[in-house]
Amino acid sequence: MILFDYGQTLIVEPQFDWTAANLAVLSHASNLPEGMSEAEFCECSNKLFEYVSGARRESCREIEHEKFIRLLRDAYGLKLDISIAEADLLYWDSATHGSFASPGAAEFLDYLHENGIRTGVISNMCYSNMALRTRLNRYLPNNRFDFVITSSDYILRKPEKLLFDVARLRSGLDASEIWYVGDNANADVVGALSAGMHPVLYTGAHMRDYSNLPPLSFDKVDSFEELKEIIEKI
Repeated sequence: MILFDYGQTLIVEPQFDWTAANLAVLSHASNLPEGMSEAEFCECSNKLFEYVSGARRESCREIEHEKFIRLLRDAYGLKLDISIAEADLLYWDSATHGSFASPGAAEFLDYLHENGIRTGVISNMCYSNMALRTRLNRYLPNNRFDFVITSSDYILRKPEKLLFDVARLRSGLDASEIWYVGDNANADVVGALSAGMHPVLYTGAHMRDYSNLPPLSFDKVDSFEELKEIIEKI
């Protein structure tokens, strides 16, 4: 089985526009907080998110973005004409307008399926599992993932070993039979190794500095075609 990270691995998200995200949600509100402009609301929303999310990367603890949307709605008295779940996905979609499937990802997933290699996803993600599945089905409509795991499901963020252990138990396989592909040397390589999986560092999105990698045992590929070649050799 091969498990994948989401962002900058299966899907490339080249931008994150906080203002666009807030305005998209606000477009479904019948009111603005009294005396507050749209620009002021966006600024307050951004500060609120920074406050509630805090040092989640350093602490390896995750928040649930749907709860942030609920807090944003109720703290500012917004009357939304869409559900919290819909607002959660709208926020993410609007913030990452221009996202696309990594080159060769769809073909590689088809190749794995044709060769009896199962697939799944483990992602550090404050958005809901439903929102992630929606995005995956949009950009990779023929995916056949056995399961999709988000850090918002389980409080913990990669590289916490327990997230990988959950995936191993759900797979029914031994950790030595599972590879994990991701773009982050710490979250993905260190996390997979801690759980006994074989890590593959994917650098094809070219959105990180890979000049100082940890002295650990892992494969490093710049494309899914390169990863396919490694599998073919085995």
